[in-house]
Amino acid sequence: MANNQNVKKTIYKWFQNTKYLILILFILSILGVIRIAELGYDTTTEYFQIKETFKEINQAVLDHSKVINLFDDMQKYGYDSRQITEALSKADSSTVDSQLRIFAEHMRNVEAELIRFSYRYFLSMISIIVLGLLLLFFSYYRTLKLARSLFQKILDSFRKVLEKMYIGKAELVGKVEFREEEVINELINEAILRNDLINYFNNLPYVDTIEDYINFVGEQVCSFFEAGRFSLALISGDEVIAEVAYFAEPGHITLLGKGFKQKLTETSLGKMIENETKFQIIGDLRERKNSESSQLIIKEGFLSNLTVPAIVNGRTIGFFFLSSEELNHFTEEDGLLFYLISLILSPKLYHTLSVQNIISNFGNSLVNLAEYRDNETGNHIKRVALYSRTLAEALGLEPKLVREIYQFAPLHDIGKIGIPDRILLKPGKLDENEWEIMKNHVIIGMRILQEFAANSNEWISEEVLRTAINIVSDHHEKWDGSGYPFGKKEEEISIEGRIVAVADVFDALTTERPYKKAFPFDESVKIIEEQAGRHFDPEIVRVFMEKLDVIRMIHDELKDVRPEDICDLAEKD
Repeated sequence: MANNQNVKKTIYKWFQNTKYLILILFILSILGVIRIAELGYDTTTEYFQIKETFKEINQAVLDHSKVINLFDDMQKYGYDSRQITEALSKADSSTVDSQLRIFAEHMRNVEAELIRFSYRYFLSMISIIVLGLLLLFFSYYRTLKLARSLFQKILDSFRKVLEKMYIGKAELVGKVEFREEEVINELINEAILRNDLINYFNNLPYVDTIEDYINFVGEQVCSFFEAGRFSLALISGDEVIAEVAYFAEPGHITLLGKGFKQKLTETSLGKMIENETKFQIIGDLRERKNSESSQLIIKEGFLSNLTVPAIVNGRTIGFFFLSSEELNHFTEEDGLLFYLISLILSPKLYHTLSVQNIISNFGNSLVNLAEYRDNETGNHIKRVALYSRTLAEALGLEPKLVREIYQFAPLHDIGKIGIPDRILLKPGKLDENEWEIMKNHVIIGMRILQEFAANSNEWISEEVLRTAINIVSDHHEKWDGSGYPFGKKEEEISIEGRIVAVADVFDALTTERPYKKAFPFDESVKIIEEQAGRHFDPEIVRVFMEKLDVIRMIHDELKDVRPEDICDLAEKD
C-alpha cells in the first residue's frame, strides 16, 4: 500500500515539473501532423495536375491545334513558350513536335523535383514528431497510462496521414524498444508498400489491344488482391457492355463473356455514376438474385465482387471488376486502394481503346475506298467478315485473334485500289497479262498496311496490324502450295489467311458477278468440300461443314438484291 502511495506521489510530482514540456511537445506533434496533412494534400493535387499536363502533351502531339491548351502550364512551370508559339504560327510541325518533347522532359524534371521535395519535407516532419514522442515517452517511463493515451491519439492522427500519403517514403524508426515504435514501423511499412504499388502500376507499359490490356493488368491486380477474376465493361450510350475476362486459373469456364450487355439503369452501376461512388463491394453475390450478371458470375464459381469506375477526364467510360471465390473477400481498404489504382489504369485503358478505334477507322476508310472502285458490294464485305468470325470461333482461337480476324477480314482485297479500272471493272474474263496485273493487288495491299505501320511505329506497334497483313498476304495462298503471291503451303500459311480464303471463295461462288452467275448454296458448299486438302485447309473445311446452319443464315440475311428482284417486288406490290 505504501509503495502505491509513493508511486502516485512520484507521478504527480513529475507531472507538475514537466507539464509545460508535455504541453509543448504535444502541440508541436499536433502541428507537425497537421502540416504533413496539408503537404500531402498540396503535393497530391500538384502531382495529379502534372499528370493532367502530360495527358495534354500527348493530345497535342496527336493534334497540334491543342498546343494552345499548354501555354498556361508552360508559364506555370517556367518553360519558355516563344519557340513553339513561333513554330505554330509558321505551321512548322517538326519544330512543334521537338518542342513538345522538350517540354515533356521539362515536366518530368518538375515531377521528379516535386517528389524529392515531398520526400525530404515528409521525413523532416516525421523526424520532429517521432523525436517529440520519444522525448515525451522517455521522460518518465512509469507514466505509461498517460503516455500511452497521448501516444495513441497521435498514432491515430499519424495513421490517417499515412493513409493519404503516396508520394515519397518515410524511414523506419531505428532501434525499437517499445511496442508503440513497432506500431509506427508497421504503419510506415504499409505506407511504403502502397507507395511502391502505385509506382508499379504507374510504370506498367501501354498496350495496343483490349485483350492484351485485360490479360496484362488482370495478372497484376488478381495477384495483389488475391482475386480469381478480373474483367472490365465499357459504357456505350445507355448500356454497359462486357469485354473478355482474365482468370487467375487458366482454362476457367467463362459464362459472362464478351458482348454481354445491360442497361445502366437496370444495374447498380448506374447508381455508382449518379452518386460518384468510388467503389462498390458485394460480399455475397448470391443476394443479387435479380441480377443476371451476378448469377452468371456465381455459376463461374465466384461469390464476392469489387467494382470501381474507369474515369478519364472526369467522365466514366466503364468499370473494373475483381471477383473472388470467397465470401466477403474484399475490405474497405481494398476498395480504396483499387480505386486509387484505377486512376492510373484508366488513362492506359483509354490509350488502348483509342489505338483500336484509330485502326478500325483506318480499316473502314480503306474498305470504303475499295468499294467505290470495285463491283463488290458492302454486303460481300460483311459476309466475309461474319463467315470468318464463325470459323475462327469454331476453331477455338483465342478471343483476341477472333476479334482481329472479324475486324480485318474486310481488308483482304484493299490492294485492288491500285489496279487499273480497265482490269478491275472488266465485265468478262481476264486474259493472262491482265490476270498477272490483278494478282498484284495482294502486294499492293501488304505495302499499304506495312507503310502505315512503319509511319505510325512511334505510337502504334506493328503487331497491331499483324493479323491484317497476314490476311491480305495469305488469303490467295492454297493448301497444296499452288496459290499466290508466295506459293506458301499448308501451315506456312497463317491461320487467319486460311480462314479468310474459305470465306472469300465461298462468298464469291454464291454471289453473282458481271462475268458469272451465282452458284446455288448447296453446290457452292460441295465445291468447298471438294477442295479440302487442295485449295483449303481440311480442318477449316471440316469446321465449315459443321457450321453450315450459321453460314446459311448469314448468306440468307445478307444476300445481295439484284435490280430485277427489286422490279419483281415492285410489280407484286
